[in-house]
Amino acid sequence: MNTPDARTPVHLAQVAAAALQATLQAEPHAAPQALRYLRRKPGRGLVAVYASVPDGRPSYTVTAPEDDLTGPTIERFPVDRGLPELTRAMALTGQTVAVLAAAAGLGQVARVEAVALRYKPGDRCVIRYHLASSDGRAATVVAKLYRSVEQAEAAARLGSRLWSATGGRWAPRTVGVALPLPLVLTEDVGSASSAVPVHQGTDVIRFGAVTPVEALSSAARALAELHTSPHLPLPGTPVRAAGDEGVKARRRGGVVAGHVPELATSALEVSSEVSSALAGLGQVACRPSHGSYKPSQLLYREGRVFIVDFDQFALADPALDVGYFLAYLRPPGLWYRRPGTRDWFSFAAATFLDAYAACAADRGMSPDEVEAVLRRCHVYEAALLLKIAARRANRLHSPRPAEVRAILAEARACLEAAGRR
Repeated sequence: MNTPDARTPVHLAQVAAAALQATLQAEPHAAPQALRYLRRKPGRGLVAVYASVPDGRPSYTVTAPEDDLTGPTIERFPVDRGLPELTRAMALTGQTVAVLAAAAGLGQVARVEAVALRYKPGDRCVIRYHLASSDGRAATVVAKLYRSVEQAEAAARLGSRLWSATGGRWAPRTVGVALPLPLVLTEDVGSASSAVPVHQGTDVIRFGAVTPVEALSSAARALAELHTSPHLPLPGTPVRAAGDEGVKARRRGGVVAGHVPELATSALEVSSEVSSALAGLGQVACRPSHGSYKPSQLLYREGRVFIVDFDQFALADPALDVGYFLAYLRPPGLWYRRPGTRDWFSFAAATFLDAYAACAADRGMSPDEVEAVLRRCHVYEAALLLKIAARRANRLHSPRPAEVRAILAEARACLEAAGRR
């Protein structure tokens, strides 16, 4: 296959598309595929996921080593060499079906249907199982498949601790691990089609005529509860230091500079400023932290919020989670100065911060620490905006310089806000 130069996102997309096209030509009945995920990471190479156009489910993954994009590997879902138990998890039999039935409170199971909800090639996959018993009853269970049993057991322990420590207020109940598979089972809080609809956080917290004040406030209160829960740290919980975030910021600035050459100077300057600001935070008391707290990690049911995906759980500066949420709170139209987006974001951010501060104070965080978190969060916010800029440049078919330029300007504004506070 003639491979184009693979230094830019558009060329990465061409590499993946050409490889997939060759495969689809050999499968005359294959459904049309749409690119849903495109990433090239140091040491991990090219990864592209295509989803079936009719139903949006993952269908094909294209992978290639970082140093050789000339011969991509095509895997048809659920085949995944990096996640070897995925095929078995999507077609359960025997002992594992019995474990699922017990978790769902069913007896003899007559039918099991597995639907992939979220899939990260070579890493993990979230699956919803629809079970039907021989007596006509039905139930669902959500599970997350990991690479190893050790990973799954560690995730299950954390999930159980979260549910116990919070009384299940915002953490779904962890049922256990469906051995011999590295499959962590949790209660299914529901979906948009449930009798009581459950909505993704990105569908609730989004730009519109009305700001979702209660949804923002409940997200902030849940986060403050997480940060002030004394029984959550487990032995071996990793520590995430501000200096480590600074190293990531510099690396992301380099990624942006490489993909958007006309903004290279600005990207490197901003990333250097962010890295220095993070290093200047010094030693900060660490608290239990989600590690990637943003609207997409939330589920809403009748006004109640559930936090999911604790795979980045760590002991960290609580300002990290707050800044993470603020960075991803911005509506996409903000990068193009769409009318109303700036006012919406400013009000939404203030709503979130006010609710977080009030709840954290009520739960014993001192006024000085609350104020310090609200100041430092803008430094982390700037760092996460660099992440957004780097991933947009990596994932989209085009680097979109105007969008990246706006994100860099926003990161600088965050540093200024931290200084003013």
